[in-house]
Amino acid sequence: MRKFFKNIKLTNSKNPIFYCLLAFTISGCTGGYLGFWKQQHTLKKAFREEPSAELLRQLDPQNCFLLAGRFAFTSDYNKPVLVVAVTDRFKKREIVAQRILQPGVFIYQAYLPEGRYDIYFFADLDENGFFDANEMIGQTAGEPIHINQSEAKDGLAVLGPEFTFDLSRPATTELTVKVRVRDQAYAFDSLDDEFFDPKYGVMGLYNPMAFMAHTQRYVFSLEKLDPGKTMVLFVHGVQGTPRDFKYLVSGLDTTRYQPWFYFYPSGMPLQKLGSLLGGIIRYLTAAENFNVQRIIVVAHSMGGLVALSGLNQLCSDGAPPYLKGYISFDSPYGGVEDAKAGVEKAPAVVPSWRDVATGSQFLEQLYQGAAPGALPFYLFFGYKTGHSSDGTITLQSQLEPRVHLSAFKSYGFNATHEGILHDKLALQQFYKVLATLDNAGR
Repeated sequence: MRKFFKNIKLTNSKNPIFYCLLAFTISGCTGGYLGFWKQQHTLKKAFREEPSAELLRQLDPQNCFLLAGRFAFTSDYNKPVLVVAVTDRFKKREIVAQRILQPGVFIYQAYLPEGRYDIYFFADLDENGFFDANEMIGQTAGEPIHINQSEAKDGLAVLGPEFTFDLSRPATTELTVKVRVRDQAYAFDSLDDEFFDPKYGVMGLYNPMAFMAHTQRYVFSLEKLDPGKTMVLFVHGVQGTPRDFKYLVSGLDTTRYQPWFYFYPSGMPLQKLGSLLGGIIRYLTAAENFNVQRIIVVAHSMGGLVALSGLNQLCSDGAPPYLKGYISFDSPYGGVEDAKAGVEKAPAVVPSWRDVATGSQFLEQLYQGAAPGALPFYLFFGYKTGHSSDGTITLQSQLEPRVHLSAFKSYGFNATHEGILHDKLALQQFYKVLATLDNAGR
C-alpha cells in the first residue's frame, strides 16, 4: 500500500474532508486523488446533462463487465486487430469502447457497462497505419450481445460468440472508424522502460480506462516466452507497476526462471482483478501458443489480495498441476482501517478502497477460499523497529490468522513496506523459497 493510505486521518478531525484532501496533497498524490475527485464531479455533471455509455463506463468502472470471446482466421495473420463495441442504449450507434488486440492472443476483450452491444472487427489491410471503416473483417450477426450482472462469470466476464475472419472479404461500415495501429509487444528489455513509469500506477488507480488504453494487455515479460522455464508471475500493489519488483527480479536465475508481470489498474474492484488474473493464468497454461507448465505467483501489498482472489478461483477443485506455489510480501490480509475511513468520509471513493477496507465483504470471501490450503504458501511480512507495522500496514493485518496460519512458513524482516522488496535478507530468503518450490514442481 502506498503512503497515502497511511496518511489518511479522518476519524478525529473536525473537518474530515479537508484533512483527507490535505493528506493526499502531502503524500504527493495531488494530481492523482484530487484529479480523480474533480474528474468524478465533471463526469457526473456531464452524464446528467447528456447521458452516454462511454461516460457511464468512465464514471462507474466497478459496475462494468469484461466481454470476452475467441476468434480465428481462415489464413495466417500475425498483426493487430481492432475490436469496437457499439450500443444504442443512450445514443444511436454510440462507440463505447475501442481496443487493439495484439498478435498472438486470439481472444477479444471489451470492458463495458450493462447493455446490448454489437461488436465490429477491423484489420489494417492496406497497411496505411490505420484501421479504417472500409477494413471491417467481421461483426456480430442477429441479436446484440446482452451484458448484465446475471450473465457475468465470477462477477467479471461475459462470454461472447466466437468469430472466424476471412481477410479476403472485407466490408465497409457506416461507423466513424479511423484508429492508428499500435503494435504493442509483451516483452520489454528492462523494467526501466518508460512503459512501466510510476505515473501509470497512479493512472491505474484513478483512471482505469486511460490505463487500459496505455497497456492494451495485462501481462508482460522481459523476454520472449520460454515454456521450458518456470514462470514467476509478479503482482504489484495499489498504485504500483512492475518496476516495483526491479531488485527482486535482478537476482533471479534467468536460465531457470522467467519473470512475468500482471500490470493491472489498481483502482478497480479487487474481485474483478482477481478473476481476470485467474482467467489469464488459465489461458497461459491452456493455449497452444503459450502452454506454460509451471507457475509461481509472487505478490506485494494489495497485490496479495488480488493474487489470492484469483488463486482461490483456480483452486476451487484443488490446485491445478501447473501452480507450484504462492509467495506474498507485506499484504494487508486483515484489511486497512484508513481505507475504511476513506470509504466512509472521502468525497469520492476509489472502488478498490471498498475491498481493501477492514471487514469488507471481499475480505470475508477471501478467507473462505481454498488456495492457501491447497498450494504451498509462503508469507513474508515486515516490521519497523518500535512499531507494530511495516510503516504502512499493521502486523495485525499482515498476519491475519485465517491467512497466516494457513501458510506453510512465514518470515519476518525488519523492513518497511516498500523496503522489504530491497532488503538483502528478505531477497536471499525469497530466492531459497523459490528454489524449493521449483524443485518440488519439477
